[in-house]
Amino acid sequence: MPVTVEQPVSTQLPGGQAALIYTNAGPDFVSLRLLSLQEQFAHERLDGTATHRIRMRYRPDLAGGWRLKTSERSFRLLAVADPDGRERELECLAEEEGR
Repeated sequence: MPVTVEQPVSTQLPGGQAALIYTNAGPDFVSLRLLSLQEQFAHERLDGTATHRIRMRYRPDLAGGWRLKTSERSFRLLAVADPDGRERELECLAEEEGR
């Protein structure tokens, strides 16, 4: 599945508050597998969480907190690992945003 990789960048708003924005770090391709679905009641509404395992080619800059986006979906990376230490592939744990 084609994705856009987005890097988090801290910035300061005109009023002095800190803000987190995401900048485009380039395109990539991933394989996606659903691990779990949960629903919970929070702030007087039902909220859902979907957790996924994502596999992609190795890139040394990717880290937790980054984001992967498709045209319709967004995934926040929770953890990134090189499973065999050979710098060929990354395995990521991610949470789908906005579902």
